[in-house]
Amino acid sequence: MSDNIVEFPLPDRPITESDIDKLHSEAFRDLEGPISDCQSMAKIAAQMMCNASTMDGELVFAVCNTSRMLTTLMAEYHAAWHGEKRGDQ
Repeated sequence: MSDNIVEFPLPDRPITESDIDKLHSEAFRDLEGPISDCQSMAKIAAQMMCNASTMDGELVFAVCNTSRMLTTLMAEYHAAWHGEKRGDQ
């Protein structure tokens, strides 16, 4: 018996860079829906903040800035999808 808590089975073949690229691309594609949902909810919250009568400047900033950041993230996601932007830039 070994000291390992969990023993992982050995793959039936070596894992290639192509296999890793496929996993990354699937994960990337799977992010579009959740990112879009977050962007939509943040946009709704920011619109509601514009109509709210609050003097809490930090709250207004947090909600509006979150909306702006998620809109930027979605634009960057689509730019990366279309090859217009690389992650290391």
